[in-house]
Amino acid sequence: MKYKKVLIKFSGESFGKRKQKIDYLKVQPIVQEIKLLRKAKVLVAVVCGGGNVSRWRDVKKGNRVAVDYRGMKGTLANAIFLEKLLKKARVPVQLYTSFAIKSKYPHFEYSKTQKDLKQGKVLIFAGGTGYPFFTTDTVAVLYSLIIGADLFIKATKVDGVFSADPFKHPTAKRFTRISTKEYLKKKLKVVDQFAIYLAQENKLLIKVIKWQAGAVIDSGSGKTKGTTIYPLK
Repeated sequence: MKYKKVLIKFSGESFGKRKQKIDYLKVQPIVQEIKLLRKAKVLVAVVCGGGNVSRWRDVKKGNRVAVDYRGMKGTLANAIFLEKLLKKARVPVQLYTSFAIKSKYPHFEYSKTQKDLKQGKVLIFAGGTGYPFFTTDTVAVLYSLIIGADLFIKATKVDGVFSADPFKHPTAKRFTRISTKEYLKKKLKVVDQFAIYLAQENKLLIKVIKWQAGAVIDSGSGKTKGTTIYPLK
């Protein structure tokens, strides 16, 4: 793997079906993937999605603020479950929450995260930004930039970025590579537009891949299909 520090966002669906209990059999491959990355001497951070609990784009009715806060709490539930399995696998890990969510876990603090990374701990960021109207894509880009990640990997249910929703349009074209500016121009939606804008402004490389066992580790060597979203210099 050519990258030294990566942040991976695992979608809420990676943890289980919507409104059902978190699925151990789904989360265990995530643990194994993280172990492989650490074996390859890669520093790892994780952002958990909350779509298996609550997500505005699935609801689009009622109070947006309330829906987003449920989703943020969902990310915390997923993160705690992942932390538990990592500890069981004897992987050093530290979970941080956003400032606006009170829990037994420490709030994010830059100096502490840098120390934890140097010690080889896997970082998990939960609770989004702590405020509504921000997607976990944006949160993942934000934390990628804060920790100085070489790459942000979005592990999701589609095999990259397509010209249209591949589930609705089977003939949609998959992009192997696309610039952040072209992505914004085409108004594509696999990764939140604001997240892409933030990545462009700060020159962050993004890879969108279909999540399955081995996909993340393979993406570093170009074995997975997926799509690379690159910032223009």
